[in-house]
Amino acid sequence: MQHSVQKYHKGNFEIIELKNDIISAKVAVNIGNTLISLKAKNDEKLYFPFSLEEYKDNSKLAGNPFMHPWANRLEEECIQVENKMHGFPKEQIHLLYRDGNNLPLHGLLLKSDQWKTIELHEDENSCYHVAEFIFDDAAFLSIFPFKHTIQIKHELRNNELKIETIILNEDEQEMPVSFGFHPYFLRNELNAKLTIPSKNTIEVDAVMIPIGKVFPKENKWNFKDDTVNLENTAFDDGFQDLRRNEKNEAVFSFDNIHVVFDEHYPFAQIYAPANPDKPYVCIEPMTAPTNALNTNSCRKIKTGQRFTASFTIVP
Repeated sequence: MQHSVQKYHKGNFEIIELKNDIISAKVAVNIGNTLISLKAKNDEKLYFPFSLEEYKDNSKLAGNPFMHPWANRLEEECIQVENKMHGFPKEQIHLLYRDGNNLPLHGLLLKSDQWKTIELHEDENSCYHVAEFIFDDAAFLSIFPFKHTIQIKHELRNNELKIETIILNEDEQEMPVSFGFHPYFLRNELNAKLTIPSKNTIEVDAVMIPIGKVFPKENKWNFKDDTVNLENTAFDDGFQDLRRNEKNEAVFSFDNIHVVFDEHYPFAQIYAPANPDKPYVCIEPMTAPTNALNTNSCRKIKTGQRFTASFTIVP
């Protein structure tokens, strides 16, 4: 099956399209390097109800935003650096995206225009696009003081879209890793089934910050063999202790879509609102739990070290 990759511009926006006979995927490079469309036989799987101009300028999220250098929320406008609290400078807090409780949310790069295409490839078996972000801006470093380079590779192969993220620590100190993605999958049925291969749910406080405890997910929801009916069920919850197959993969499922986490994504956030105006389900791979930068509960990489994590969407 022939695969192809095309780069073109739509207005001021650089678009990458990966496709074969069945699957097509589009990435808006200079709007956060965000996957904005994923179609199987012309059936759209992602929620992205905006024009590119609207999405760039509004505060909404859609498609598959990249959450970095933290996924989901922080408890305060600070992080721990070398066991000391590093407060965010007041002159830079305008860079923060915030949740309903005004807490810092989803990192700094959601809609960044600083991503650059560095590689395109196509052959009979696959096609891919690699974009790079160099995290050395003074304003960003005043919030997350670790120089590093990020590469994200979107690869289409065997009718599966693999999204691989590589972090290279170029700082003089160890760097914490706490990123994730926030894919919005279209929800077409009220009684859609959702499979969460997890033993435990992360307990949180009133503003959704983990309190250091977990409990079996069956204590809160009516799961059967890790599957639940969404008709009368809503989620905005974190999960850990993922069940893995013989390939060390955790396989989440929703509406005939599989989302496969590799071993470097040990946490998931599930967002499935009970709101007809929000017709989507989010299955979010995370390298660390919410607020990990303040609880010393994330992996660290040494100077010059790389960290790689990937997940795959199988529509």
